Amino acid sequence: MSYYAVVNGRNPGIYSSWDECKSQVDKYSHAVYKKFSSLNEANRFMKNDGVSSCSSHDDYYEESHGSGGVHCGTSQRSYSTQGGYTFDIDSDGYVNVYTDGACSSNGYSHAKAGIGVYFGDNHPLNVSQPVSGRATNNNAEIQAVIKALEQAKKANIKNIKINTDSQFLINCINEWMPKWKRNGWRTSNGKNVINKQELIQMENAMNGLNVIFEYVPGHKGIYGNEMADKLACEGAADYRG
Repeated sequence: MSYYAVVNGRNPGIYSSWDECKSQVDKYSHAVYKKFSSLNEANRFMKNDGVSSCSSHDDYYEESHGSGGVHCGTSQRSYSTQGGYTFDIDSDGYVNVYTDGACSSNGYSHAKAGIGVYFGDNHPLNVSQPVSGRATNNNAEIQAVIKALEQAKKANIKNIKINTDSQFLINCINEWMPKWKRNGWRTSNGKNVINKQELIQMENAMNGLNVIFEYVPGHKGIYGNEMADKLACEGAADYRG
């Protein structure tokens, strides 16, 4: 079986067919991807941001269109040190961080929830801890973002990109929160917004920062997302209510 690792494409991740891979990279500027015969090799390629056996650490493999060949090129991702920490910086100068919330038995009294914040492998700013208060998935997703923003400020980061698989968070930021605030924090049905306090806390944590929210699909082999999920699950295991 073949595995296609897409480091830079419409939806980075590992795909099991060329057609799936092609839909992510075809006509995508500076697409970075490679075919592997084992899942471990594909995961290693993703983990190293597309670096496998090129001579320079800053090289990546980009499969050329048409020929099916592979050549080395220059990566669009860069790494920078700020305040003694090393960060993954996107092409617009924003530090990438992945956040996730995990909740077992969501909606039940015995639920356990945790948060995960991932800046990089073994990064000192990574966070894995149980949520404070109610153990719900949405609460965990919000608290993960709050913690990521707090960590960013600790490292004197000004531009931060929150990569999240929570469509709830994306909708809150882009659509719902402006409407809720105009309606006195009530939904269109006139009900109180359940996560009002957490959302206000998140909004306050954004003060002084330039924040971008980026949706990434969950459980699709995106390395940063998988690591944030792992941290969140570990945090949930420590939840005591």
